[in-house]
Amino acid sequence: MKFTTLSSAAIVAALTIGALAPTVALADTTELDSTGTVKVEEGGDEESPGIIDPENPDEILPPVNPEPGEVVNPDLGALMIERTSNLDFGTIKTSANEVTAFAAPASFGEGEEATTRGAYVQWRDIRAGGIFGYTVTAELSQQFTGTGTNKLTGATIDFSNGFVAAQGDNTNSIPSNTATAFQLTESSGAFDVITADQEEGKGRFLMAFGKNEDGTDGNSVKLTIPAATASNMAEDDYVAKVTWKVVAAPSDTPEETPEV
Repeated sequence: MKFTTLSSAAIVAALTIGALAPTVALADTTELDSTGTVKVEEGGDEESPGIIDPENPDEILPPVNPEPGEVVNPDLGALMIERTSNLDFGTIKTSANEVTAFAAPASFGEGEEATTRGAYVQWRDIRAGGIFGYTVTAELSQQFTGTGTNKLTGATIDFSNGFVAAQGDNTNSIPSNTATAFQLTESSGAFDVITADQEEGKGRFLMAFGKNEDGTDGNSVKLTIPAATASNMAEDDYVAKVTWKVVAAPSDTPEETPEV
C-alpha cells in the first residue's frame, strides 16, 4: 500500500510542476521585427549632372564646347528645363532665292573624346505626391534681329529627326506623345513638342534632333529665309531666341513656369 501511495503522490507532483513551468517553443527559429523610418520631401535643389548622351543614355557627355555652346537654367525646381543647346547657323549670303542653312551640331570633348550630337533640350520632373503630366513647348520668341531695324522677316526654324531618351537609370515611361518634326515661326507661338500623360515622364529626359551615328546631327535644325527677305538682307550679326518651357498639366499648374 505504501508503494501505491508514494507512486500516486509522485504523479501529482510531476503534473503540478509541468503546469507551472514556462512553455518551451518547439520551432527551430523565432523572429522579431524592428522598424526603419525615412521622411520624404520634394526635391528640386540639385543641379543636373551634365548632358545625357541621347545615343548612349547610360553615359554623361563631356562638357559641351563653347561653340555653339548651351544655356543652363539657373533656376532650380522639381519640374524644370535644365539645359538646351544654342543654334549656330554659320554665315549666309544675300540672294535672289530662298536661303537655307543648317545649325552646327553640338560638340563635346577634345582629342579622342571629341564627338558631336544633335541640338538638344533636357528636362526633369521629380514632383512628389504622385503628380504627373506636363507639356514641353518650343517658341521662336524673338525673330533674327540685328542692329537698328535689321531683321530677317519671315525666317523660320525647322526641327526634324527628333527623339527622346531617358537617363540611363531612369526606368519610368518615356512620354509617348512626341513631335519628331515641327516648324517655328515668328507668329506661330509656342508649339507643343512633348506631352507627358498620367504615369509618364517622371525623372530626367533629353530630346535631341539628329544622331551622330547616322550623320543627321548636322542637318536636323534648318533655318529658312524667304527670297523677298534674302534679297534685302543687310550685313549684320543676327540673333534669334528659341524659348523652351515645361508646363505642368492644367490640374497641377504652378504659379510660375520654369523656362530657358
